[in-house]
Amino acid sequence: MKYRILSFNDYYIPSTKAGGPVRSMKNAVDALHDEFDFYIECYDYDFGCKGQRYSNIKDGWQEVGFAKVIYQPYGTLDFKYKNMEKFIREVKPDVIWFQGLLMPHKVHNAIRVAEKMGIPTIISPRGEASPDRMALKGYKKYPYAVLCNLLGIYHKENVFFHATSDDEVVGLKKFFKVRQDRIYQIVNIPVAVAENPIFPSKQKGSIRIMFVSRIHEVKNILLAVQIVKKLKCKAVFDIYGPIESKDYWNLCLKEMESLPENIQINYCGLLPMDQVGKTFQNYDAFLFPTINENYGHVIAEALANGCPTILSKGTTPWDDLDGVAGYIADLKNENEFKMKLEKLALLDEEEYTALRKSTIEYFKRKQDEEGAIAGHAQMFIDVIKKMKEKRSV
Repeated sequence: MKYRILSFNDYYIPSTKAGGPVRSMKNAVDALHDEFDFYIECYDYDFGCKGQRYSNIKDGWQEVGFAKVIYQPYGTLDFKYKNMEKFIREVKPDVIWFQGLLMPHKVHNAIRVAEKMGIPTIISPRGEASPDRMALKGYKKYPYAVLCNLLGIYHKENVFFHATSDDEVVGLKKFFKVRQDRIYQIVNIPVAVAENPIFPSKQKGSIRIMFVSRIHEVKNILLAVQIVKKLKCKAVFDIYGPIESKDYWNLCLKEMESLPENIQINYCGLLPMDQVGKTFQNYDAFLFPTINENYGHVIAEALANGCPTILSKGTTPWDDLDGVAGYIADLKNENEFKMKLEKLALLDEEEYTALRKSTIEYFKRKQDEEGAIAGHAQMFIDVIKKMKEKRSV
């Protein structure tokens, strides 16, 4: 008999706007469905689209990949203790798993219900606890952390945390006063390596670059545009992703108004999750000068599909790809980014084929070293065991 995991996500497939947490959950389901039964509760609309119900979804539980998913209107469980208790009792989970830390609309009541029922609750902050992310809109987040500490909601004996980086551990301890023995540090389960990828030919002296993520300040797309504009080689730069910050995107558009003849920049709209991998295979480089990523699923997807990646130094867990699967560059040095891209542009077909192979091999080694799948499975079993031992005392 498999253990049952109930995950609260807010957003899940077919979401194209909610970013990494959706990918985190899907990767976990794909990797662990033989050992655990996954039940996922989410809204019936995409991020930023309240009231615009997904088409082609049904009421009640339905099969989505290897998981059972229920899509519910806004307010069904939010801040409603009785509704939450009824829902959890119907699912009968062995573990409750939250994809996000700043979810007072669901997490507080779920923890209280789970405590009463003796169910362990795991919270994966998905980057929200890191000091850099806490500082963004800190006027909201810091008071929330203080309130949580006063209420003791995250200090209950049935509550555990899953951190994916050192930064998250630091943030959980600093802002939410979480004890070390309540934290499991395990990297995210990555996407699977592409099978038989098909790459277009590479022309020496030119480069096809892509960016895919939320259009938001933290992703630093404005800097990416400024870098590409300065390239001396022939370059095409295609941008994919939901426009989350319109004011910020307007700054990007203004930067694109005057481009040199050798540079072409295009906004290509949203990219469905099931098309991201193959799209990476069509480009020579993924440019991602992000300000902060606790993991960076989009980075993993680029590497798994043989797309060399140019990253900001010290802002992701992927600094060791430098010179092997792409390059890292200092955010304070635009010229360093420019030089790395131009270095890639000068590679010919044979040299680029070797780099793509090196990129995939690097990602495979990373997977083997980190043991993410086994780590997640052990975490779930461990918290179940701890709660059973507590109940038996």
